[in-house]
Amino acid sequence: MSYRDVLLINPPLGITSDIYEHIGLGYIAACLRKRNINVEIINIPEQGWTVSRAVKEVKNIPCRVIGVSIPFQEGAKRAFNFITGLKKAGVDAHISIGGIFPTYAYEEIINMFPAVDSVVLGEGEETFAELAEKIISGHDWHDIKGLAYLENNTIIRNDFRPLIEDLDSIPFPARDTLPESLRRVNAATMTTSRGCYGRCSFCSVTPFFSSFGPKYRVRSSQNVMDELDILYHEYDVRNIAFNDAIFIGGKGSGYNRAREIAEEILKRNMDLHFYIHCRPNDVDEELFGLLREAGLRKVFLGVESGSQTMLDRFQKDITVEENLRALETLSKFDIFVALGMITFDDRITFTELNENLMFLQQAKKIMPKNRLNFNVLGKLLPLAGTEVERYMKETRRYRGNSIKYTYSIDDPKINLLYNTANTLGNLFWKVKRALNMTIDYDRVWMKS
Repeated sequence: MSYRDVLLINPPLGITSDIYEHIGLGYIAACLRKRNINVEIINIPEQGWTVSRAVKEVKNIPCRVIGVSIPFQEGAKRAFNFITGLKKAGVDAHISIGGIFPTYAYEEIINMFPAVDSVVLGEGEETFAELAEKIISGHDWHDIKGLAYLENNTIIRNDFRPLIEDLDSIPFPARDTLPESLRRVNAATMTTSRGCYGRCSFCSVTPFFSSFGPKYRVRSSQNVMDELDILYHEYDVRNIAFNDAIFIGGKGSGYNRAREIAEEILKRNMDLHFYIHCRPNDVDEELFGLLREAGLRKVFLGVESGSQTMLDRFQKDITVEENLRALETLSKFDIFVALGMITFDDRITFTELNENLMFLQQAKKIMPKNRLNFNVLGKLLPLAGTEVERYMKETRRYRGNSIKYTYSIDDPKINLLYNTANTLGNLFWKVKRALNMTIDYDRVWMKS
C-alpha cells in the first residue's frame, strides 16, 4: 500500500441503509488538499467491511494521521471498536475523531477509549487541517484551538474555534467516493447550510452550532448552483439529497434563497429530482409549487407529534394545525413525505398517545397512497448536548452512558405497551424484509 499523509474514515456503523458518500469528510479532504496534504477517504460502510476486516485493511495503509467521523451516537460502539482495534493492531498514527456527539461527550469518550488521541470540537475543516499539518511537519499540536485530548492523566480542552463565517469560502467537497455512491444509490449529497433556526429540545444540531457562533448559516444560491453544475455536468448526477437540517430556512431571506435555487435549476434546464428536510411552518404553497417544478420529489418533514402538549414540551414552536396544513400542501404536489415522528417520550400520557395515533390517521387520509412513510414507534432520544439529555440526567431518568443509554416511560402501562409493540414491530419488519415485501422508500423519489 502506498503512503498517505492522512486517512479520513467513515467507520463501520452497523446501520443497514443505502450508503451515500460522506459529505463531511469530503469537505475536510478538500481543505487538506488545499494545503497540499495527501489524503484518502475510506467509506467503510460502502465497502461492506466488518470491524475486523476494516482494521485489517486500514492497518496496511501507512499514514501519519487518521480522522474518524462519528456524528451521532447511533453505531458509535462499532466505531470505537474499530478505533481500539487499530491501536491493538499496531497502528501508530494519531487518531482524531469529530462530530456533534464527540463534541459534547469528549470527556466520557477520552476516559473510555484511550485509543483516541484527540477530539475535534465543533466544525472540523480548519481544526483538523491544522492538526494534520503540524503532525506531518513534526511540530507540537497541543495548543490548537478546538481540540480536546489527554495529557498526564488530565483531560485538556483548548479554547473553542469560532465557526467559519462565510460558507462560500469553503472549497467544494472532494467527491472521491461519489462514483461508487452513484453506482449503489444513484444519488449525490449536498449541504447548502449549517445549523437550524429552531430550538427543539431533542435536537443536537442547534446547540452544536450555537456553542461556537451563529446557530444557522447558509451558502449563497450562486455558490450552491456552481457546485450543482459540477455534479450535473461532470458526474452526470440527476438525483440530489440535500442534507441540510433545514433547507428553506424560514420566511424572508430563507424563502428567497430557496426560490433563487429553484429558478436557476429551471433556467439551466436541469433534469433533476431532489430531496430536502424542512419544518412544517416552512411549507408555503407558492414556493413548494416552484420547488416541485424544479425537481423536488421528497421532503423529510419534522412534525414530531400530533399532540399540542408534546409539541410544546419539545419546544417546536408550531401547532398541530400547521403540521396538517403542511401535509395538505405537499399532497397537492404529489411530493413523497418522510414524517419525522416522536410518538413516545418519557412523560407521555394516554391522552397524548391517542392524539398522536389520531394525527397519523389524519396524515394517511391527507397523503396519496404510497406517498407517506413514518415510524409509529418513534421514541424520544436523549442525544448528547440536548436539553432532553440534560433534563433526563437531572431527573435521573437517564441510565447508562452516551454509548449505550436507556430510559423508561413514566407511565408503567405505556412503558409496557411500547416495549411489547417495539419487540413485535422489529420482528414484523424482519419478516417483511426476508420476504422482500418492503417498499424502498429511500429511492421512491429518484429519477431512474
